[in-house]
Amino acid sequence: MIKDIASLRQCWPLFAAFLAVELVTAIVPAVSVYYSGQLLTIVQTAVEHRTVDSKLLITAVSGTFISSIILRFLHYARKQIYQPLHLRIKLFYSVHIFRAMLRLDVPTFDDPAIQHQLSQASPKHSHTSIAFSAVTLTIRLISTALQLVSHVFVLAHVLRNQPDGPLLAVLYFSYSILQWSNTRNSYTTKGVWAATTSDEDYIRSEGLKLSVHNPIHRKEIVASGIAPFLLAQYQEAVRRVGDRAGDYYEVIFNLHSRQGFSASTFFQELLRSLPEIVFTLRAVQQPSTIPLSLASLGLIKQTSQSFTTAAFSLVDETGSVTEMLSSVKLLYQITQIPNHRAEQLWDPDFDPDDPSFGIPFPEDDKALELGISIEFRNVSFMYPGSNAYALRNISFKIEQGQLCVIVGNNGSGKSTILKLIARLYDPTDGQILIDGTDIRTLRLADLRRAISVLFQDYTLFPLSIRDNISLGDPPHTSDLSKIQQAAQLGGADAFIERLPEKYNTYLDRPVESYYSPLPEGTTTLFGQPVDYGRVRDASGMDGGGTSNRGLSGGQVQRIALSRTFMRSVVSDQSVGLLLFDEPSASLDPTAEHDLFERLRKLRGNKTMVFSSHRFGNLTRHADLILYMNDAVVVEEGTHELLLKYNGEYARIWKLQAGAFL
Repeated sequence: MIKDIASLRQCWPLFAAFLAVELVTAIVPAVSVYYSGQLLTIVQTAVEHRTVDSKLLITAVSGTFISSIILRFLHYARKQIYQPLHLRIKLFYSVHIFRAMLRLDVPTFDDPAIQHQLSQASPKHSHTSIAFSAVTLTIRLISTALQLVSHVFVLAHVLRNQPDGPLLAVLYFSYSILQWSNTRNSYTTKGVWAATTSDEDYIRSEGLKLSVHNPIHRKEIVASGIAPFLLAQYQEAVRRVGDRAGDYYEVIFNLHSRQGFSASTFFQELLRSLPEIVFTLRAVQQPSTIPLSLASLGLIKQTSQSFTTAAFSLVDETGSVTEMLSSVKLLYQITQIPNHRAEQLWDPDFDPDDPSFGIPFPEDDKALELGISIEFRNVSFMYPGSNAYALRNISFKIEQGQLCVIVGNNGSGKSTILKLIARLYDPTDGQILIDGTDIRTLRLADLRRAISVLFQDYTLFPLSIRDNISLGDPPHTSDLSKIQQAAQLGGADAFIERLPEKYNTYLDRPVESYYSPLPEGTTTLFGQPVDYGRVRDASGMDGGGTSNRGLSGGQVQRIALSRTFMRSVVSDQSVGLLLFDEPSASLDPTAEHDLFERLRKLRGNKTMVFSSHRFGNLTRHADLILYMNDAVVVEEGTHELLLKYNGEYARIWKLQAGAFL
């Protein structure tokens, strides 16, 4: 971490200034104590000799005042340096985390243990970064230690000639230490601990409360008219739970407040009174020293509180060093997370001439114009963490340029075949051949460039519509004409043009807008539609927010389709294989028919593989149909051949066709 931060040359001036401010801030309180000691000397001289050293008095008062001004200035300077230094280090490590996440393949990224590791290295709700917290903790430890040492030397110098000064300091320090120890012990528990509840009434009352608070249940509550029932149930649960109610923090607070009077508590109160007792005894014995003793008492009390606060802070922060080092270690370990596959999804050190990255594919880009052949040989697959086969010993071959449609019920394994072809996962058993070569030996980056894929669980990125489509072919992100062409092919251009911001529209803004309660009837703010769903609790207004700007599922899917067209048709790069996973799931019959016609006409000689649970015009034109059920290929052939076979495919075809007769 030190090496990385040292490489940020724009941070060095700020870092040096920040360190200097912290160190000077640590010394100034001791300087202030020194000048306070000078005031004690003035009081002592006045008592003994009935004279006042005016020069020394001016020096002491001026020094105390200047110390206070300098401390205030240092606090201001720290705030001014803190934010830009924090942002520069935070942005550097945001790139570090971004790069670490990009290199993970799908099975690795989906692993719950990896997700937990990533969340620890990059807390979502932290106001600062792990690296900057480590930097500030280290500097704070140094400055606190310096503050303690300077306090000890200055206080020893001030009190060495004061009657009972060392005794009073020891008493105050002892009281502060005992008070800190009792407080710490009462709110901390050694070892491993856990808290839970088995109170059924309390659990049920909290469940009812969450049911009403969570917007996801609101429609059903209103539509089913169960509000009176829920209210009655909650009132009964609250009545039954009675005084036992209380969340964890309330319960633990009540527990501590009920703790009895202990011997340490008695001794703590005794120590708190002893300095006043010592002062009183001295005043009785030597009334003339009352002014000096009173000033000494105040100085010692003030200094001891400042000293013990710094000392306890140092103890607490030293205990955090191990945690801080562990966090920094996690921050760097995420860059070394091994992928489940031998080859990474993306490697910043990729060398096209390094044979360890695989065989180049294809040998000639023009070969992709004739499509890609695919062969499965006894392939079986289980998803990570599952004991059930998603595919069981399946074999088939799709020749170059063929149109293959994989049909079957949901969960039969159709989507899994496409994911294995795109090499999001590797088979548990068996072999997949691409143009006669084992898919595992091909250079993964080359394979991905030769494939265009749209999955059933497609995603829209939290970016503008323009960016969402252009990601199909990133080099053309600034070419609006090509983006519009892809949108037209995907059937999205018409409704995009009707949007106020057209292609610059964000369907789901990645940055949330914050605003106070708004006047009734407000519909737009900052040029954006107001989403009252996010501020309903704060503003008391009704009306829910809309997802994806009110677009239908079919419209959203067309944007995803447009991204696929951007890659497969509009792009200048060579693509030989098109994979579509339920591409018409959210489309109406007319849009579905138009889509399939466009795909068939635009594919040229490229290999195309569809998965679908609906039979129709597409299967009629398929060169190969794979009918799947329960993770196996039950039947394969052309539409006419499977109808003659009169098996499961023919039965489902007739069942679906009968609905339109």
